[in-house]
Amino acid sequence: MDYYDFFKTKYGSELLIDLVRLETLEKYIIGKGPHVLSYYDITLILEGNGSFRLDEFSFDIEPHKIFFSSPMQVRKWEIEKMPKGLILIFEEEFLCSFFNDSEFVQRLSYFNAIYHEPVLSLHASDFTYFKSILENIEKEIVGKDKKDNHILRALLYQSLCWLNRLYLKSNTGSEPASGRYVYEFRKMANRNFKQHHSVCFYADKLHITAGHLNDMVKDHFGTSAKYFIQSRLFLEAKRLLLYSTLSVSEIAWELNFQDDSYFVRAFKNKMGCTPHSYKNSLNP
Repeated sequence: MDYYDFFKTKYGSELLIDLVRLETLEKYIIGKGPHVLSYYDITLILEGNGSFRLDEFSFDIEPHKIFFSSPMQVRKWEIEKMPKGLILIFEEEFLCSFFNDSEFVQRLSYFNAIYHEPVLSLHASDFTYFKSILENIEKEIVGKDKKDNHILRALLYQSLCWLNRLYLKSNTGSEPASGRYVYEFRKMANRNFKQHHSVCFYADKLHITAGHLNDMVKDHFGTSAKYFIQSRLFLEAKRLLLYSTLSVSEIAWELNFQDDSYFVRAFKNKMGCTPHSYKNSLNP
């Protein structure tokens, strides 16, 4: 499975938001298998057909549809010809560090709805309105003037809040208790995966058994709670190998492994190569 991290220095200095034209991503999509993103993704379809898979969901690709995906969700495009669309991507840090609200993005309904589908179909007027916001974000990013992070944050915040209101109107039913457990587990795992690798830790915090937590996570994600934690852990390991100056020993310490050799064995078992080989293959 392919993993994609945010290209933070695409425009020179670090920028944690981007607006991408879907049709420019053909080499990453056509004929490719499942993949995972390390960032949030909101895709507005302009033209095209086929299907888009997100975890256990499968959606028809149609104009005026929006797909929402969170970090670590499994995605796959099943298409023969590239559709056209606008993709708003961002790192949680871009908003939450500025607003001093670490859970703002995590509380958005479309990123955390366990039993409602992460998709919206827009009416013509709503489509025109949202498309104009995305195009304003694109102009701000690629325009000749210096990019203004304050304007970009304002436009992103406006987009997320407006979409949240629409999504809540479209999905009025309440979610079962198991959905809330999965949401809390995902939130806790994203916060604590470095220090706590055991399913029992999270099950204890939720006051349920590890087996029950595993069953609920598997029902939703199709994988065990342990696999979810490990995937998040090794995604972070790959980020540190590629984008930090930390040594393998320091990364093992940062991710709370018992020792260097245990980290190397675990990484090789998960990724099929050693940490050194992975770093050198992508960043020689």
